[in-house]
Amino acid sequence: MSIEQKIEGNIGKLFLSGEIDLDGSPEVRENIKDLIDKVNVIEVQLSKVNYIDSSGIAALVEGMQLSKSNSKEFSLTDVSNEVMKVIKLAHLDKIFKIKNVTGANAAEASSDPEPVQEPEPQASENVDLSPNEETQAQPKESEPENNQTEETSPSIKRDDDDGDKIKFKR
Repeated sequence: MSIEQKIEGNIGKLFLSGEIDLDGSPEVRENIKDLIDKVNVIEVQLSKVNYIDSSGIAALVEGMQLSKSNSKEFSLTDVSNEVMKVIKLAHLDKIFKIKNVTGANAAEASSDPEPVQEPEPQASENVDLSPNEETQAQPKESEPENNQTEETSPSIKRDDDDGDKIKFKR
């Protein structure tokens, strides 16, 4: 996480980037308090923040409340998608004064964008997706003639011999 302060006349701008978490939120809180003492308008720029947790959100809420109690204006500007998701999840989009939403991810806003790689989907450890050995061992002739019901309604059964694995049968 990096923090940069700029004061332009009566407007204090706080530029945040990186991850705002439990380790960095006290520093964010102190920088906001510092700006409240110096200017009448505080703008927190969030376009390069790629992660924020509840302690980071709490620092922003505390800054907003402290600004309000000191009759100062507090707003969030250029909010990245990652931060906006958390703000909306907490229903704080109606509480914060948000001047601009970037509509981009923080990685896209930085000068050296890093490629985003999606993790490969993996099977859950709790589900056994291997074919059922019992159905493979049975010859086709022993299946019932009317197996439309069996095909259209998959069943789930617990196989107590294999521990906690669940087997799906189609």
